[in-house]
Amino acid sequence: MSQQAVETILRGYRAFLAGDLEAIEAMLDPEVEWVGHGEVAGTADRADVLDILRERLEEHYQVTVDRCTSVGDEVVVSMRFSQVELDETDERPLQSRRSFHVGRYAAVVTITDGRVTRVVEHPHLAGALESVGLQDDNP
Repeated sequence: MSQQAVETILRGYRAFLAGDLEAIEAMLDPEVEWVGHGEVAGTADRADVLDILRERLEEHYQVTVDRCTSVGDEVVVSMRFSQVELDETDERPLQSRRSFHVGRYAAVVTITDGRVTRVVEHPHLAGALESVGLQDDNP
């Protein structure tokens, strides 16, 4: 099951890169639970998750998967994301005033019967690994 769970995550990642929200929707269990942390602490359902992903696509987020480590049906995922935000008051096509947003994301994703049933976000990779009983070899 472990390799299949990782493949499910990577299939979802490739679908996001391609802007294929229909493929992502098919991968999400109808009762998926997404538990956020920090500013977005709370629980989101399938419709909320798809809305958030749609927004990220519209905002042209770039995402790179750094790590997928599985333990049974749980996958620890670590990603980097970035976004360039142009200055709306500068109409020049090659404007010099831009904002860059860069961040990291870590979560534990539960896969059941090939679908994402639960996502629990963590503030950092070490916390996500620890929650499944693993240690970060590169702290």
